[in-house]
This record gives sequence, structure tokens and C-alpha cells, in this order.
Amino acid sequence: MSVIQRSVALIALAAIVLAACGGAQTPPPATTNDTAPTTAPAAGESVTLNLWVFEGEEGFLDTLKEEFEKQNPNIVLEITEIPEDQYVTKIDTALAANDPPDIGFVYGGQQRWLKAGKFLPIDEMLAQNNIQPAEFNQNAMSLYCSYEGKYYCIGSYTGAVLLFYNKDLFDAAGIAYPSATEPMTFEEYADLARRLSNTSDNLEERIWGGSAGVTWWFADWATLYSADGRTAEGYVNDAATVRTYQLMADLVTEGAAPSDSDMQMLGDVDLLSQQKQAMAITDNFAIANMEAAGLRFGAAPPPVEERGDAPFIITWTDAFGVFSDSKDPQEAMKFLAFLATDGNRLRTEFDTMPLNMRLADELGWDAKNEGRAEAVQAISLARSVIFVPGFYEITGGPLGDAYNAIIEGMPAQEALDEAASLIQEDLDKAWVTWDQIR
Repeated sequence: MSVIQRSVALIALAAIVLAACGGAQTPPPATTNDTAPTTAPAAGESVTLNLWVFEGEEGFLDTLKEEFEKQNPNIVLEITEIPEDQYVTKIDTALAANDPPDIGFVYGGQQRWLKAGKFLPIDEMLAQNNIQPAEFNQNAMSLYCSYEGKYYCIGSYTGAVLLFYNKDLFDAAGIAYPSATEPMTFEEYADLARRLSNTSDNLEERIWGGSAGVTWWFADWATLYSADGRTAEGYVNDAATVRTYQLMADLVTEGAAPSDSDMQMLGDVDLLSQQKQAMAITDNFAIANMEAAGLRFGAAPPPVEERGDAPFIITWTDAFGVFSDSKDPQEAMKFLAFLATDGNRLRTEFDTMPLNMRLADELGWDAKNEGRAEAVQAISLARSVIFVPGFYEITGGPLGDAYNAIIEGMPAQEALDEAASLIQEDLDKAWVTWDQIR
């Protein structure tokens, strides 16, 4: 899974997965495999494992292949790179033909593949190799890899959405830094953004205090859906969410956060690393840009709707699993064990945070500067999500439309009431589809 491509993963995921899954409402029948077959290749026999991945990470993948084959001289790792927006369709087609690769991603929360038995559980492999799932980022593990008490995949890196900020701009304004562990409310965030802004008509002098937009892609899913994941109405459009979306829209109209037209005028620029923005809610791959710019930065959990709400950090990873129809499942499990151990270590050589949080601390990934240390503190707070089938497909579109309507002047309550109705309709359908998977 490309680290570069993950920078817009959670927003893009909705459109990508919706388009990719268009003809796959009812997955193929489940296989009966629940564990890897006991028959293994003869000693010394050469095995070729097929691994399907996204385009865009040749450096890491080349190193991963080289090191894995060095440790396993009888295994050849064949890597096929597929455009990310075609990945789900390619996998569904291969599954329908009972001819998937040995190893692939549980992509975009496609837990329907897990329910349908298309991936093998990896719990036995984890136990045999003394790999502790609790050491890995729990949000990413729950979102991709766990289903009904079993694990089906493992990853090598941690992507996360955090609140990053420019410490020099905070110092100049005489404002205390945000906590790395205690989230502020959206009201507090909006107040800081206004205080940190310079709304000069001269673009050279302008500083945006924060970023603003739809919040669903980093908010706690429990603020949008009921605990059983079956109800959106009354959650998507409750008073706290209405207030939050109005606050975000107000920051744009007041000039305290850049608008779409601002960004179109400025082009593809990183305002935070260019010191044109005091705060931004964005992914942790922004760290590389801030460090390259010599920025003194800090990190904090994203804001929450209500005072006392627990921090929520959405995370993701390259969630590799072994397909049930793998021709060499035991050898494929060796690759997953390698990925969970040496693969996580290799990530740090590419200056990327591993999925194993204990390893990130042990290898000193956070020792380079205060910003990294604060990012690790915040990311360590990540926790499991509730289950909502088709979350990305059904959530993003209606809430994005509602937010744009609010900016254009529609009352936030009216806009979110409409969104809640649309989301509930699609949610009901998603549950029907989910319940039919066997």
C-alpha cells in the first residue's frame, strides 16, 4: 500500500471503493478453508509467491523482496503492482475465478472478504512467531484485520490523521501549545484558528489559522452511528455534529481556513510546511514536509465534538493477508511473519512509522524531534472502531454535499437532516447486503 497515496486515503477511499465494488454486491460463495493446509512443499523445493500491491512504493517493496528472499532462499516473491483505483475490481475478478494471488490487501475495510472466507485467519502464525497483536496500532487492526475474534492480516506502517501545528506561530501569538494526548473541542479549535489568522488581502502576508472541512473522515464513527452500526439518523444530524459542521463552514467563510477557491488559486502547495498555516488536520506523512522545511512543529489528537469525549485517531496500514485459495499458504504465512517483524523494522529505514507501536518506541522513531514524539503520543491513543458496513461508500458523499451547502448558506441542521436521511437509506441497504454474505 503506497505511503504516498495514503495522504488522501480516507477521503479518496469513498469514491474509489464505491466505483470498484459496483458489480459485486453479493460476493462469491465462501471457501471452506479456515486454516492453512497441512501439506507443505518438499524440503528445498522452490516456491513462487504472488503478491498483489499498489503502484508507487518500489523502493520499499524492492528492499522487502530482497530481504525476504535472502532469509527464505527457496521462495521467490513475485510482486504485481496494480493501480489503486482498480484493485478491488481485480481482486473480485480473481476471487470469482478461484484464482487469487497468494497474498494481497484487505483493502479499504473490505471485511466482506473476511466474512466470505476469502482470507485465512493468521492467529496460529502470530502465536507461533510470538507476534503480539496488541503491540500493533489497534485502530488499523480493528478496521482492516480483525473479524469475529480472529485476525486475518498484518501491516508494516501506520498512517494516521492528526492535528499538526507550527510552534513558532503559536509562540508569536503567545498561545499555549495543544496537548499531545487531550483533544480540544471544535469550539476551542475554531477560536485558536481565528486568533492565529492574518486575513490580509495580500497573499504574501496572509496566514490561515487552521484547516476546515468535512470531519467524518477523521471523527469517531460512534459520533455518526449507533453502537450497533445500524442507525445514522439522530447521530449524523444531532446537535453536536450540526454545531461542528457550522463551525468548520464559518472558518472558511471568515477566512480563518482556506477555501476551495483559495487552494485552486494557490495550486498544489503544503501551506503548513510553508508557514502559511498555523494548524492543519492532516495525515502523519506531512511530517516529512515539515522536517524538510525546518519547521518546529507539534502534534495533537484531532478535535472532538463534546468536552470529555475520548480522543479518536483514525489510522490505516498496508493490510496484507493470505488468500484462502493460495497454492502455498504456509509459505505465504512466512511472508506475513516476516512483514510483521523485519518488515516493520525496514519501514523505519524509509523514515516511516511502523505499525508496531512498541517497535516504533524501541527503534527511536520518535527521537528525532519533539513533533515526532508528540505524534507518537497521539497515535498511541488510537482504539477500535464500531463496525459499519460500507462506511466510506455511504458516509462521505452526503456529508460532503451537506458541508458545501452549509458554506453556501444552507442552515446546518437542514443540510445534515437531508444527509442523515440519505445515509440511513444507504446504510439499511448495506446491512441487507452484509447479512446476505455467506
